[in-house]
Amino acid sequence: MVDKPHTGLDVGLSDEEKEDLDKLIKGLKQDQPNAQAGATPEDMQKQMKSMMENLTQLAETLLKFDTKMKSLYEIVRLSYEKSEVMNKRIDAIVGSMKGGRNVSPESES
Repeated sequence: MVDKPHTGLDVGLSDEEKEDLDKLIKGLKQDQPNAQAGATPEDMQKQMKSMMENLTQLAETLLKFDTKMKSLYEIVRLSYEKSEVMNKRIDAIVGSMKGGRNVSPESES
């Protein structure tokens, strides 16, 4: 049985963010304009205001998610760079063991 490592890194939406997004989606579905011929300008203004508030909330949620994704990207990029450096060092050690050379990963770059 192999234990999976737990990194503690969670870039998904939190429960609160998921609830906010669900509320936003439900609000957008409810606020869909009814093409009523007798709609007053005040009703139209209320609908527009509600739509703007929903869009603002959606934009804020997307920005939070984007920030988390940028952090994840940076972690993956740095991990990749680290693995490349480690591979060069391992290659240098193996090469020195095979050929009796000086161990210097910079000389292979």
